Amino acid sequence: MIYVDVNAIYYFLTAHPQYGPRAKRLFQQYIGELATSALTPWLMFVLAKNPKAAEAVLQLADILPLTADIYTLALQLEKPRDFEDRLHYATMKKHGIKKIISNDKDFDGLDVERIF
Repeated sequence: MIYVDVNAIYYFLTAHPQYGPRAKRLFQQYIGELATSALTPWLMFVLAKNPKAAEAVLQLADILPLTADIYTLALQLEKPRDFEDRLHYATMKKHGIKKIISNDKDFDGLDVERIF
C-alpha cells in the first residue's frame, strides 16, 4: 500500500502545470495500491472549494479511518512539523505503510520513503 498526501492529489485534480503530470504518472503507476486518510477528502473539498474534488479522492484511493488512536499518536510525534502532516504520518504508521506520494519534504528523514 502507498499513502497519498493531499498535495499530490491537489496537483493531479487541478492539473497543476508543473506537478500535475508527475502526480498523474505516479497515480497511474500505483493504481490499486493507493490509500489516504479520511481527512483527505475533506481537505480537498476545502482547498478546491468543490465537492467533486472530495468525490474524486474516494475513487482514487482507499480511505483509511481517522481514529482516536491515530490522533493520540500524532500528538506524541515531534515530526513532521505540521499537525496535519503528523496525522497523515500517524495514519501511515498505524497501517504499516512505508511509502508516500508527496511533494512535501517534511516527510524526508522519517522512516518512510517519499516518492515524487
